[in-house]
Amino acid sequence: MLTKIMTKVRYKLVFNRGGRLNQSGEGLVQIECTQNGRRIYFSTHTYLQPNQFYHGCVVNHELADNLNYALYKIMHEVENIELEYIKRGVVVTLPMLREAYRSHLSPGAKLRDFGMNVIEDSARKQLTKRNYLTLFNDLDKYRSGTYITDIDYNYVVGYDKYLRGIGVQHNTRVSRLRLLRALLNEARKRDIIDTNPFDRFRIQQMVSKKGYLPADLLRKLEAMKLSGNDDIVRDAFLVGCYTGLRFSDIRTLRKSDIHDGWIVKKMVKTGYEVEIPISDKMAEIIGKYGDIGKLAKNLGVNSQVNATLRVLLDSIGADVKITFHSSRHTFATLLGQKGVQLTTIQRLLGHQKLQTTQIYSEVDRTAILNDLRGNALQSNNKIQDDISHTDF
Repeated sequence: MLTKIMTKVRYKLVFNRGGRLNQSGEGLVQIECTQNGRRIYFSTHTYLQPNQFYHGCVVNHELADNLNYALYKIMHEVENIELEYIKRGVVVTLPMLREAYRSHLSPGAKLRDFGMNVIEDSARKQLTKRNYLTLFNDLDKYRSGTYITDIDYNYVVGYDKYLRGIGVQHNTRVSRLRLLRALLNEARKRDIIDTNPFDRFRIQQMVSKKGYLPADLLRKLEAMKLSGNDDIVRDAFLVGCYTGLRFSDIRTLRKSDIHDGWIVKKMVKTGYEVEIPISDKMAEIIGKYGDIGKLAKNLGVNSQVNATLRVLLDSIGADVKITFHSSRHTFATLLGQKGVQLTTIQRLLGHQKLQTTQIYSEVDRTAILNDLRGNALQSNNKIQDDISHTDF
């Protein structure tokens, strides 16, 4: 049942609405759409002489019949969009009509078609686009052939329940719900839907499943006497602990990324640039290799590195959940325990959203006690100094 009174849009062809002819003395024919006293116009890209249009029709033109057929066909295409909205029980507004026509997507378009249209025309990263494709495949399995205007609160609740039922992990479920919410926000911005059902549905926070290496175990790892591949893997892991760089960024780290005591690097995963002050211990590793690129180039693939790292971590009694990526978590967690503000850690990690950083930053008794004792840093200069001299 509709919750609003529906007012049918009225359509007609109008000529030279602006009152100005082009250099050939011709005026533009447009489709006028009227609803509740408001009007919008669509161009037909058809230009005529003033004496060739009368009472909504082409006259005095050798192709008058063909032109009239073409113009009324365009007008009917616009009206058909409105009728598809009505059939789906949607109250039509002029902005909705305009956006649906311009995007070449009728309200009868399926969610997948709309989503593909959005991501193909966007500047989103390839990884994000692949994640959307995974979402579309997932939604087809949940309820195939869903129309964009069919998605309501019950649909979202049902999809969340479906993900739980098939055993999708918590963070993956949260990620897919966020992508769906973003897609529906795009539909709302384009006036294809009036409201986003996620306005009433709360998506849970992601939770951290990765461990981090406590400071005492980090010192044990630093003190180990190693050689060959073991030494390279240990040092690469320490680079992650000292900088927060991902494995892909460490593998591509080069001497040219180091500038006046800072690492300035575009991240492989996101393309965003991070600026990280070089700590004393990071400087020691750089000095050890002379060219940091020598360390990076000698690293194997992620699976091989993690297999070697696992043996080293077992020897110092580290948690079995710790992987190479845990070095990034370690960096964020230990800085948080030192009292470094979360927004600063966010910049160092290159996160666009603070919400993402909260996954990495452990809230534990050390951090709480530091806050209560007033050890939180008060200026960016002090923060940089603490980062540079943190005794991991």
